[in-house]
Amino acid sequence: MSDSKTILQPKAKIAFTTLGCRVNQYDTQAMKEQVEKATLETVSFETVADIYVINTCTVTAAADSEGKQLVRRAKARNPDSFVVVTGCLAQDRPEQVAALPGVDLVVGNSNKSSLLSRILQANTKLDSNVHTFPLLHNESSPWIGGISRFDGHQRATIKVQDGCNFACSFCLIPRVRGGMISRPGLEIVEEGKRLATNGVKELVLAGIQLSSYGRDWGLKADEPRLAPVIEKLLGMPGVQRVRLSSYAVADFEEALFPLWKSKTGLCAHLHLPLQSGDEGILKAMRRPYTLKGYRETVENIRKTAPQVGLTSDIIAGFPGETDEAFQNTLNCIREFGFVDFHPFPYSDRPDTPGELLKPKVNPAVIRQRMDRLWALKKECLAQAAQGAMGKTFRVIVEKHDREYQAGLTDEGLRVLFSKKEGWLGKETRVKVTGLHKGTALAEWV
Repeated sequence: MSDSKTILQPKAKIAFTTLGCRVNQYDTQAMKEQVEKATLETVSFETVADIYVINTCTVTAAADSEGKQLVRRAKARNPDSFVVVTGCLAQDRPEQVAALPGVDLVVGNSNKSSLLSRILQANTKLDSNVHTFPLLHNESSPWIGGISRFDGHQRATIKVQDGCNFACSFCLIPRVRGGMISRPGLEIVEEGKRLATNGVKELVLAGIQLSSYGRDWGLKADEPRLAPVIEKLLGMPGVQRVRLSSYAVADFEEALFPLWKSKTGLCAHLHLPLQSGDEGILKAMRRPYTLKGYRETVENIRKTAPQVGLTSDIIAGFPGETDEAFQNTLNCIREFGFVDFHPFPYSDRPDTPGELLKPKVNPAVIRQRMDRLWALKKECLAQAAQGAMGKTFRVIVEKHDREYQAGLTDEGLRVLFSKKEGWLGKETRVKVTGLHKGTALAEWV
């Protein structure tokens, strides 16, 4: 819809920062482009700004703490600034967030599309610096008007799905993101075209429940759903590859297999969250799969598309996790041959079934198990690097540190190589030569 909104003069500066997943990162980019259309100037969060917007995550207790710390940092930079907290923490506990010293406005996920108008309605100090500007927006759109670039990244994320219908006992994402909703394929393709026109060569498709894309339209799990959209994206000039973000075993779309077989540009990489390798713990977690089902999916992937690299997520210390259950998880990580995985310590989330589960695992034990997971993670990376030794891979050049640049192979292996000016965002080929601080080391080809 179109209406006339009051907005700030071009001199006003607004800074964004993001915690959490790719979907949250996408939302921040969309909000940035929305306010830029209204002539605000977006600046780094590390600089002095008139308005600070903190897009929070609440998947762990650590994420909650970090969001609150960012509020204090914003006010320390500019005590007179207007601080906005949005995202998952803001959606779940708005009263608690609003009570934090320094917070001026709380905007939940469901209202991100109207972020700017809400800022202007709440910030009466800016009345003398406003003028009228026609602002186009949909008050309830989960896509927030879309994006045309992806600041700070060489690979651009496209949000193709939001919300979740699963009911995992440790997770509050369904209640902060709402029910599952899929984005129309035409909108995805149009956004891909905008990004490609601006020089993006790799598109990462992301969602909260990505594997279930299209199921809310009545499509069955065994029907092509995301595959036709990927084919259209790969057919556009400038798009050299498409990668899937975190992808569940539930509702696995087998129509993806022909795309990997034909090597059309769909990256041979799947991030399949496992969380636990113990059947009893998975049941207590209320995961939408069994260990047997997960194993069958992995076996099908290995058989049908053996080149696909697998990465995963693991939770340590879920209530009731015994030493034996944890050992089962370690065994499964080795069995499935993950290229890499992300370990997380369990923390109770407010008002979730997991909060009531007992017995709780001693924090000291959780720390010990995390240490073992980090050690195994290094083993997985070393094995993946060893398996890639001497092979050549194509990568998009990304930032890493002062000495190295980085890239992610189609199979999900991160590689480091010597820094060269003028190559960020461009595709190159590198050959793996060794291991450096737990990461594969490569040289330019």
